[in-house]
Amino acid sequence: MDWSRTKTIFIITFLFINVFLTWQLIETHNVNQINMITEATIQERLRENNVTIEMELPEEDVSGLLIIGKLADLTVDNIPAIDEQDIQLVDEHTIVSVLDEPFELADEQQSEALNLFLNTYIFEGDRYRLGGYEHERNRVYLYQVHKDKTAYTLDDQPLILQLDDQQRIISYQQRYFQFEEQEGEDREIISSLKAVEILLNDQLVRMNQTITNVQFGYYSFISPTGDIQVFAPMWRVTVDGEIYLVHATGGTVQQLT
Repeated sequence: MDWSRTKTIFIITFLFINVFLTWQLIETHNVNQINMITEATIQERLRENNVTIEMELPEEDVSGLLIIGKLADLTVDNIPAIDEQDIQLVDEHTIVSVLDEPFELADEQQSEALNLFLNTYIFEGDRYRLGGYEHERNRVYLYQVHKDKTAYTLDDQPLILQLDDQQRIISYQQRYFQFEEQEGEDREIISSLKAVEILLNDQLVRMNQTITNVQFGYYSFISPTGDIQVFAPMWRVTVDGEIYLVHATGGTVQQLT
């Protein structure tokens, strides 16, 4: 073996590796510098327009994949506390239940009481998250979660709680999605600050306005024709009571009415 030649090859290889690592370090530094400049520029524009953000903007370490929600077949045997409620199967995906006794939602501990109800009466109750309240109809709407992120449906809430005049739960309607991520290449999601910048560029965030909430979630906008819905990753940005959805990979904007 020619040790002199071998040593020369090792030295050249080592130099190439050092050059490559140095180049990567410089590239990473440059990208970080560009990101810092970009963030500073957006923050300056917000200050110039007197736009206030009332919370620390969240960041999410998730892939930008669509998720598929397929309605599961429900049976009476799936339901806990079966002796404490009268359950009817509307179809293979939907149940309606009337409680034998109203369930109290104490104002002081409403969140804890709601969690107790979900874990006691609802199939996979820990997979649902509070979505909203309709005062006119005395209804509470809940959505499911995928990897701890809320999956919102259009006018098609999977869990609806019916309250009486004393704000007690007396019945509910439930459906349950089984989620899976669509196969394909992961796509980088835009940052929450970038989502705010898109709204600023589209003049949906204007001077002297306040951004009160920014959350990441999955949204399905198409009314289902079968038992499957497709959910896309979105940033949900609330600006003075108006809610905008910014697609987390495409950057398109939709306003919720």
